[in-house]
Amino acid sequence: MSHLDDSLDELDEVMSYVSTTFSEVDAPSLSPGQCPGTPKLPVGENVLVEEAKKEWRHPKFYLSDFVDIQVESMLYRVPRALMQQSDILKSNLPTNQSSSLYVSDITAQEMEAFLDVWDARAITGDEHFTFEQWAGALVTADRLKIPRIRSYVTQRLQDSLNQLDPFDCIDVATKYRVHEWLFQPFLRICERAESLSPVEVLRLGSERSSAVCRVREKLSAHKYESVITWVTNRWPKGGGFGARPPLQWEAMTKPLGEGQAVEAKRLVELETVLSKPNFPSPPAQSTVGPLPQGMPHPKYWQTDLRTMKVRNCLYQLPIRYFEQPTLLGEIQSHRDSSAAGDDLVMLPHDVVVSEWNIFLDIVTARPFDDPLLSLGFSSWMTGLRLAIRFGHNGARSYILKRIQTDFPEQDPIDLLEAAKIGDETHSDWLQGLYESLSQRKGPLSAEDIRRIGEEAAAE
Repeated sequence: MSHLDDSLDELDEVMSYVSTTFSEVDAPSLSPGQCPGTPKLPVGENVLVEEAKKEWRHPKFYLSDFVDIQVESMLYRVPRALMQQSDILKSNLPTNQSSSLYVSDITAQEMEAFLDVWDARAITGDEHFTFEQWAGALVTADRLKIPRIRSYVTQRLQDSLNQLDPFDCIDVATKYRVHEWLFQPFLRICERAESLSPVEVLRLGSERSSAVCRVREKLSAHKYESVITWVTNRWPKGGGFGARPPLQWEAMTKPLGEGQAVEAKRLVELETVLSKPNFPSPPAQSTVGPLPQGMPHPKYWQTDLRTMKVRNCLYQLPIRYFEQPTLLGEIQSHRDSSAAGDDLVMLPHDVVVSEWNIFLDIVTARPFDDPLLSLGFSSWMTGLRLAIRFGHNGARSYILKRIQTDFPEQDPIDLLEAAKIGDETHSDWLQGLYESLSQRKGPLSAEDIRRIGEEAAAE
C-alpha cells in the first residue's frame, strides 16, 4: 500500500466521525447543479494527493470553540457545547472570546464544583467528590437550567441522603430545591412509630406537620381495617364466637406489611405539600454597580490544552486527560504547526487514527453519558494496549474492570490475554478464569500459551 492510500484511509476514518447537519431529504437541494455559485472542483490524482497532505481537525476531539463565563470575580473558559445545553444561556452566548458572559445568583465556588463534576470522567470516577461539591454542582446546574447534569447529580446524591436523618434530608432538599429528595424522608417520618415532637413540628412548620398527621392517621386506620379484613376472611362461616380457629398470625405480617407500605407511598404522594411543594424563589443578587474585574481560573481557563497529531489528524484536549503531563511530551514535540502555535505532539507513526479514536473515547467518557460508553471486546483490547503503552494507569484499571463486567461469557483465553496485557496478576477474577479454563476439554495450543503466557498456562 502506498503512502497516498494510507493517508486516504486515515482521512476516511477522521470524516467518519462527522455527522451531517442536514437530512438525506435535503441533500439534493445542496447539489452543485442547483447551486450555481458552487465552484466545480477538478478531479484527478493531484487533488487526492493534496487532500492526503492536509491536516484535519478531529470533529469530536479537537476542542477549540469556547465561551468565556464570569462568576463573581472568576473567569472560566467553558466549551460552547456545554453552555449550549443551558436552556437560559444558549441563545445569549457570545459569538467570540472578546467578551465574557456574566452569570449571577451563583458563587464561584459553586461554579467550580459544577465544572469539577462535569469534567469527571469514567476512568477517574466521582466517588471523591464531597457533599459540598455535589450540592454546588446542583445549584449551578439548576441556575443554568442544564437538566442532564442536574438529573445526574440528583440521582448520585439520593443514596447518600437516604442515610441522613429524615429532617436533615428535608432541609437539604428544601435548600437546594430538589423535589426528588423529599419523598423518602417524609415516607420514613409517616411510617415510624413515634409521633412528631414539638421541636419537629416547629422544624417542619404547621402546613407540613398537618399533612404528616393526616397521612399517619389514614395509615393507622388502613392498618386496623386490613387486620379486621384478614381475620374476617379466615373466620369460619357460621361458626359463631365459640369456634375459634387457630389463626396463624405470623402469616399475616408479610402481606399486611406490604400493603401498608404501598398505601403509605400513595398517601405521601397525594399530599403535594410534602412531595411536590412550591419552593420559595431564592433571593436575587443585586447587579447594581460595575462588574468586578475578572481573573482567569487556574484550572478552567483551558491553559493546559495540548495539540496532538496522529498521521494527518489533529486532536486538542487538556493534558490532564492523559494522567501524566510529561507523558505525551516525551513522545516527540515540534513547533511550527499549521494548526496551533504551541507544541505539537507527534504520536508514533504506527499509531493509527482508528485506534487513537477508541482510546480517546475511553479516556474522555463521562460517568453521566447516556447511554454509557459501550464497545466491543476487540475495541477494549485496543484501548488496553494503548493505555499500557503510554502508561495511563487510570485507563488500564477502568478497561480491565469493564472487560470483567461486560464480557462474562467471553472465551477464557481472550480474558486471560487481557489480564496478561494489563498486568492483572492476582485477583479472584483471574482464579475464576483458571478454573474455567481447566475444565475445558483438550490441551492448550501453542498459540493459546503464547497469548496467555506460560505462567497462566501452568496454573
